[in-house]
Order: sequence, then C-alpha cells, then structure tokens
Amino acid sequence: MNCSEYENIKHFTYVEYCDYLQEKHGIGKYDYMTKSWNKNPKCTRTKEGLIAHHKYENCAIMLSKKEIAMLNPFEWQLAKNIVHCDYLEHLLLHVLICEYPSEEKNDFEAVSIGGIINFIVPELNDFYSGWITKQEWQKKCHELIKGNKDVYLTIIKRFKSSCKNNPFFSEDCLFKSFNEQYGLWSSKQNKSIYNDIKSL
Repeated sequence: MNCSEYENIKHFTYVEYCDYLQEKHGIGKYDYMTKSWNKNPKCTRTKEGLIAHHKYENCAIMLSKKEIAMLNPFEWQLAKNIVHCDYLEHLLLHVLICEYPSEEKNDFEAVSIGGIINFIVPELNDFYSGWITKQEWQKKCHELIKGNKDVYLTIIKRFKSSCKNNPFFSEDCLFKSFNEQYGLWSSKQNKSIYNDIKSL
C-alpha cells in the first residue's frame, strides 16, 4: 500500500476495509484450518507477498492458534472469512479493529492491540531500520512494502491518536524490536525509527 491508496481508503470502517482488500487481492480458495483445526498450508499466499488475516479478529484474539481457534466457531476459519493483505494493510486492519470494536467480541479479550504492539510494529520497526530476513517466505512480503516507510509512519501516527485512551496503550509499547529476543537485531539499531515515531 502506498500513500495514494491510503488516502483513498483511510475513512473506511473495519468491515469496509476487509471487503476492499478481498476485492483487491481476491478471496482465497482454501480455508485457513482443516476440519481437525490444523493450519492448512494451501491457504498461504506469501509467494505473492501476502499474509492471512482472520476477519473475525475483531471478535477474538489469536485465531491462527489451534488451541484458541478451537474455542471459537469453525466458520471463522473458512476462506470467505480470511483477508489476504500485505504487512502495512495488516497493520491498518488491526488499527481499524481498535477504532471499530465489535459489539460481539469475546468477553475479557483485548482484541487487536496485542497483535499491533507485540508482533506487527516490532517487526516493522526492525524491517524499516535495515533488518533483512533469512526466511524465504518473508522476503517477498517485505519486498512488497520496502518503499513505503512513509505509510507505516502515517498509520502509526493514526494509532497513537485514535488509540491513546486504550488502557493497554502507551507510547513506549511502540519502541520494540521483534528480533532482539532471538539475538538477530537490537533496539539500538532501531533508534532512528523510534525517534521518527516519537516526533509524530
């Protein structure tokens, strides 16, 4: 997603954006999980640079995890309820969930924000600071967004503003490195992008 596209879709609700992305990238042919609740490898589209997002993540957390998915309707794993997206589109989907929470979400689950601050933002901080993955499946995903750091910062600015009253949000949660825990990168190497985020 580039800046021009973001400007065209920035007023969409979460549901509208899901529909938009399914029209843009198409609906996959395969369910995310098999009937035995195992991830279906046929669902992946990382060769196109796209990852899979569960449309019902506005109702429940971590639907890609078997033990959690089994606590929720299997219908949520069907192909029609999977949104394929690039990394920046995925970030925006999660921000929109924070902005448009479902009235039918599971009790005692803080949907979406955990995915943003624990996974998506830390990885993108590393990527836009120069970290290069050795995972073949991930290379195409990163290639698709490599020239769009400005979009990343625009979405982060929006997140800081629209979610500042979320009890799980603090600005410090944006200053993380995903790969530091594996000894592959460090927060020191992300200093420049942390400064960019602070200035937003």
